[in-house]
Amino acid sequence: MPIWQRWVLVGAITLITGVTLIELRQRGVLEPLELVQYDWTTTVAADPEPIADVVLVPVSDRDLGEWGWPVPDSHLSQIIRNLLAAGATTVGVDIYRDVPAGEGLEDLLDVLNDPRVVVISKLPDHRGVRIEAPAGARTGFSDIPIDPDGVGRRALLLVNTQDGISLSLPLQLAATHTGQSALKTDPENPRLLMLGNTVVKPLAKGSNLFRKVDTAGYQIIIEYKNRLPIVQSVPAADVLAGIGLDQFKGKAVIIGITSHSVKDYFSTPLNRSTGASFTFGAEIHAVILQQLIDYSIGRLPPLDSMNGLFSSLIILACACAGACVSVFVRVAGNAVLVAFVGGVLITFGLSAFQQFALLAPVVPSLLAWTFGFLSGFAIISGFSRNQRRAIAQVFSSHLSEELSAEIWQQRKNLLSGDKPKSRRVFVTALLADIEGSTRIGNSMGAEDFMAWVARLLDRLGEVARDHGGFVEKYTGDGILVVFGAPIPSETQDQRKTDAQSGLRCARAMRSAVIELNGVLHNQPKYGLRIALNSGEAIGGTLGVRGSMHYNVVGDTLNIVARLESWIKTLPPEDDGLRPICMTIDTARLIDAKLDWPVLSGLFHDDGETEIPVVEASHLE
Repeated sequence: MPIWQRWVLVGAITLITGVTLIELRQRGVLEPLELVQYDWTTTVAADPEPIADVVLVPVSDRDLGEWGWPVPDSHLSQIIRNLLAAGATTVGVDIYRDVPAGEGLEDLLDVLNDPRVVVISKLPDHRGVRIEAPAGARTGFSDIPIDPDGVGRRALLLVNTQDGISLSLPLQLAATHTGQSALKTDPENPRLLMLGNTVVKPLAKGSNLFRKVDTAGYQIIIEYKNRLPIVQSVPAADVLAGIGLDQFKGKAVIIGITSHSVKDYFSTPLNRSTGASFTFGAEIHAVILQQLIDYSIGRLPPLDSMNGLFSSLIILACACAGACVSVFVRVAGNAVLVAFVGGVLITFGLSAFQQFALLAPVVPSLLAWTFGFLSGFAIISGFSRNQRRAIAQVFSSHLSEELSAEIWQQRKNLLSGDKPKSRRVFVTALLADIEGSTRIGNSMGAEDFMAWVARLLDRLGEVARDHGGFVEKYTGDGILVVFGAPIPSETQDQRKTDAQSGLRCARAMRSAVIELNGVLHNQPKYGLRIALNSGEAIGGTLGVRGSMHYNVVGDTLNIVARLESWIKTLPPEDDGLRPICMTIDTARLIDAKLDWPVLSGLFHDDGETEIPVVEASHLE
């Protein structure tokens, strides 16, 4: 395939593959795969240390077994007082307190009125049912959006309700911990929240990882920066008893349920990738809270995605690169290796952008690379099969397997389209003819005669291929073999090797005839005339598609035909066969220094130019 055609193919594959994947991504078809990739990258890059500024106070199954459910108001109020006294900057109560529980309600309501304490509430569901916090307490809703695959990857920070703007528990806690307003907005765009000096943009429908989910309200992607267990924890029973309180100074604290009997747990990217069963809701609130604190103090930039144009260019570039590998890397094994290595580099290289708060189109880029490569590989393989088929049609069974393989390896130089180039070549031609076949044919039945001829010609063809010769044609009762075509012999040493191979082939043919004659019974013996000549000729294909044949023509072939016919003027040798003869041109190629014994009597077509001949049957 010409180079310009290869580039056209690469361009077509790039456009078809790239544009298709870009459109599929926009429609959300690739969203499940992109989410899996995000989960994998999140887990691989997660810090083994727990989050820095948030401590969890878990109420476990053991605690509930001793205290009962709900947690008694007296216990909860004492836990909160101990945390505040220990220096906690803010305390989030991730336990619904819509009804009294045991004794101590007044004390609990009193401590809940502390501005450092935030109690969860629940937004109205589809039936309008909501769960309120106690009157007078600061509240933040606890709702966590869940993706279609059941994983929590989004945080809802605020929503507009009939009663005004409702803030989430983590947002309220982050504002208290940092001493900043929870509703600070960007002066240039009042619709955008600011945490500290960081502008936090909400998820827009059809952007980032999410193409199909409902992005209502003010949502952001949860960045799980730490491995499980995500947050440092001090058991609620210890806090109630005043144990380990020194760990809370300067920390934001969340009190939450970690009981299997109370359903407050979710699947997260860390669970999907590590095999852990679930993550408790209080832990997810802790992750979101830490994320918002990091935004507020400038420790972490918000996660963003590459803009649509740049992402599309990356996808197109990967499709182009994959196609280039399959189209221009000629060895299939090398192409597959490059494709594999390239796929790994694309996956890890683009995934690394996530560590710099930028989501790259990893999955569509990898698919573009893969499909670009596979498309090109399939087309080039089909083209190669057609070329192989064309070579098989042209050369049929006239070549040895080794010569066929060499022609395929050199196809770039030898082929034009799907057939060999016509070119001048220097060949040594061998013509062998069965002597007396016409007379013998008149004395035998047609089937017996054809079987008799075929037996010898098949054997001579095998001998020719074994010696690296190309069987140019079968001439009825003879065979024409050339050395130096269709793969041209360019150097003098190569041409010398061709002449030597031709002579060895001729002697092997003569031996094969003697061997066959030794096993014939009740059939005529074979006679054979063999002639060799070397010189320039023209090689190329003749015929129409489906019946093409590689031919070598020129004066060199005419001379070898005249020499073969002239050999009948020489007397048979002791074995009954005429001697092998070659022109002086072939003899001098074999050994230019040897003083060859020359026979005379062979003339060119003009009847005047004598062609020196060497008898070669027994020359060493």
